[in-house]
Amino acid sequence: MTPSQDEAVADILVRWQPYGRAGLLPCLIDVQNHLGWLPPDVCAQVGEVLGVPLADVYGVATFYSRLYTQPVGRRIVRVCDDVACLANGSPALLEACRTALGLAPGETSPDGLVTLEVHPCLGHCEHAPCLMVNDQVFGRLDAAAAERLARAVRAGEAPPK
Repeated sequence: MTPSQDEAVADILVRWQPYGRAGLLPCLIDVQNHLGWLPPDVCAQVGEVLGVPLADVYGVATFYSRLYTQPVGRRIVRVCDDVACLANGSPALLEACRTALGLAPGETSPDGLVTLEVHPCLGHCEHAPCLMVNDQVFGRLDAAAAERLARAVRAGEAPPK
């Protein structure tokens, strides 16, 4: 970590320390929002400062699919494959994203820009089929639209709103 990242993590830990175990999840979210993932040494710091055993820190960090204990891309493309999206064409969206990004689900591009994921539910069934780029939802997509979106993400462009 850089000195500025160390300082930011220290500030986050100070902010959540009074909450102890109750602050574990929001603390992990704050740290990840700043670092992009949860490195092992930072997880150990979180546990120590909050008074939570490291096993419990990892229990929380690995339970939630949007917390990462391994490095991920700066942009995460999440394709929903829940029943509503599956019935409305999410396999075609996934294939379009795989092709455009050159990645299989769970892979990150060598430059660290993009990670492709499949999620069991993104919570936007009314917009099926859908995908997310980081926290931005794109719904009622067809394969061509998903491919254009994935190509823009891969090129480092801001996804269209």
